[in-house]
Amino acid sequence: MSNIINRVIFVDDDTIQHMINRKNLLRIKPDIELFFFENPFNALDWLQDNDADLLILDVNMPEMTGWNFLDLLKEKDIDIEVKMLTSSMDPSDIEMSLNYSMVSGFLVKPLKNEIMAEILGILP
Repeated sequence: MSNIINRVIFVDDDTIQHMINRKNLLRIKPDIELFFFENPFNALDWLQDNDADLLILDVNMPEMTGWNFLDLLKEKDIDIEVKMLTSSMDPSDIEMSLNYSMVSGFLVKPLKNEIMAEILGILP
C-alpha cells in the first residue's frame, strides 16, 4: 500500500470489537494512533477538527447507517479514505459503495490480523 497509515478512526457501535481491534492493531503496529467512536455523531465532530489516514466505518449502526455517515462526510467536505466494516458481504452494499469515491473496500467482522497488517502496509 502506498499510503502510510499512522492514524485510524473506527466508527462502530460494537465496544467489544473496539477492544479486540485496539489490542490487535497495537500488536501489529505499536506506534499507531487509534481513535474509536461508538456514536457516529461524535466521530463526525472529531473529524471536523482532526485528521486521520483511514476511517473504518460500520455499515449498520443504530444511530445512522454507514451510508448516512458517508453522506454527512461529503456534506461537510471531509476527505478521508474509508473501509466499510460489515458482518456479512451483501452485494447491494458493494453496489452502494460505488456511489462513494472515498470507499476503498470492505472489511468483514471480526477483523483478521493478516488483513489489518496488509491495510497498514506491514508485511507479515
